[in-house]
Amino acid sequence: MRTREVFNVKGSISKSISDVDRLLASGKIDLTLDFKEATFVSVDGLEWLEELLLRSQSLQAKVSFVNVSPEIYKVFKVAHIDSLLEACGALSQSGPAC
Repeated sequence: MRTREVFNVKGSISKSISDVDRLLASGKIDLTLDFKEATFVSVDGLEWLEELLLRSQSLQAKVSFVNVSPEIYKVFKVAHIDSLLEACGALSQSGPAC
């Protein structure tokens, strides 16, 4: 049985976060990344997030994003990486639901 883990993303996402990679690699969890304290996402950070979502699919794990600021969501949208937008969930009139 899978458990749901929440990981708080803090500061800048400019490379992989090894704690998140280890959690997902355990194969026993679904993962929620909480972006409440995230301030910036670089190109390397975008690539890592996309790879994380691809790995989660191969492990049949669900990864979702919550509390994504409008600024970071805009980076996801401009990058045109559908998996990142899907991890945010449904959109509302005022922006992301996450």
